[in-house]
Amino acid sequence: MVYLQLKSYLDQGIASPNISQVATNLGTDEKQVFELLHQMIQRQFLVHETKTDNYGKQSDYYNFSLLTKKIIQFVSNQTATQIATEDTSEREQTFDKIEVEFGRPLSPIELETVARWFDDDHYAPKMIVLALQEAVLNQAWNLKYMDRILRSWEKQHVTTPQQVDQIRQTHIEQQTAQGKTTHKHPAGPDIPLFKISDE
Repeated sequence: MVYLQLKSYLDQGIASPNISQVATNLGTDEKQVFELLHQMIQRQFLVHETKTDNYGKQSDYYNFSLLTKKIIQFVSNQTATQIATEDTSEREQTFDKIEVEFGRPLSPIELETVARWFDDDHYAPKMIVLALQEAVLNQAWNLKYMDRILRSWEKQHVTTPQQVDQIRQTHIEQQTAQGKTTHKHPAGPDIPLFKISDE
């Protein structure tokens, strides 16, 4: 509250507000305000500085730049921690999904393989899960099959679920086209079927 009071004065261009007025606004006494200011200075939230203008006149002012830096650092750390937590959660969920689909716990070697997908290859959890879906659809419950899929996508620069959907759609269209070609009747006149014995 002391900070907000001082900040409001600073925003109005009052570099060194009257502490008595600040105390009145807060419903307290000057002694408590000075004590709080002292604590803020000790904790490096606030710097009480003196500046000299062009005419040589000196004036005191409160500088909260240290507090601003600490707040920015705190928010950055919180964001980094949140991202790290989300990444860890997605990673664990990916391991769990693979084990559920395989119907068994992963072996130590398999765990290392999946870990390398994250740490060395930097595959996104969503892409690993999509590769798992492809493996299950093709009844190939093994990591080697998933690895081939992931490598193939990497070569094709496929990095999003939308691109995977596009590949699937293209594959379906190609299969449909091939099916129509296979079932076409050969060119030529229609030959009636009849039994030789009927003549």
